[in-house]
Amino acid sequence: MKKWRLLRTDTQADSYMKMATDEAILLAVGQKKSPPTLRFYICPRPAVAIGYFQSIKKVLNLPACQKDKIEIFRRMTGGGAVYKHQEGELNYSLVIPENFSAQTKDILNSYRLIESGVIKGLARLGIKADFGGINDIMIEGKKISGNAQTRSSGAILQHGTILLDFNPELMLKYLKIPKIKMIDKKFTSPRTQVGTIKEYLPDLKINKLQKEIINGFADVFEVEFTRGLLSSWEKKTAQNLYDNKYTQEEWIYKR
Repeated sequence: MKKWRLLRTDTQADSYMKMATDEAILLAVGQKKSPPTLRFYICPRPAVAIGYFQSIKKVLNLPACQKDKIEIFRRMTGGGAVYKHQEGELNYSLVIPENFSAQTKDILNSYRLIESGVIKGLARLGIKADFGGINDIMIEGKKISGNAQTRSSGAILQHGTILLDFNPELMLKYLKIPKIKMIDKKFTSPRTQVGTIKEYLPDLKINKLQKEIINGFADVFEVEFTRGLLSSWEKKTAQNLYDNKYTQEEWIYKR
């Protein structure tokens, strides 16, 4: 059985370093410097993630974010803005070669394949989840996971958020919900559209959720995960990306 790398959960680094590390791993796997890699992280402080193509002014209540010192960071992947907080979510990041299989060469199929790891992990906990569009995972019609993907140097990076709990008031305080989205998705309130794992398993610990998501990915890809560390090349590359890209206003406020 093939062995893939599992990195220990990152709970300390700020959101900028988390994004820099994701990109460094993507480059390393693409250049065959590192094996396929799964990692998890938790935001240590409240933050807002915006997609690569989004305009900050259109999707964020910037004055509220600045007043409350909410960390604002831009992903290298597409998708929508997300309010993130420490107790409410588990984030995963999977990097694999683009030519891993016929499925991974196709964008839609690769999303489905990778999301299947999360869905299988939830099934191991007794939760029935399903696909919602190309990049969402749903439980009973409510979104509990949003996922985004990018490709570079022959590798795929897909990362996503799995919601344990969320605060709709804070979400609406910091994010702007576009009117067209409210119409298209019949948006009436966050609680009608967004679900959480805690609604089904109120006593679930994040470590247990992570364990079963790992098992879900292992089942889907037929691999064994072994604990590993970032290489010195990945650390150096991540630091360079942190200093010169992800913390720079030119990147964060580029749109």
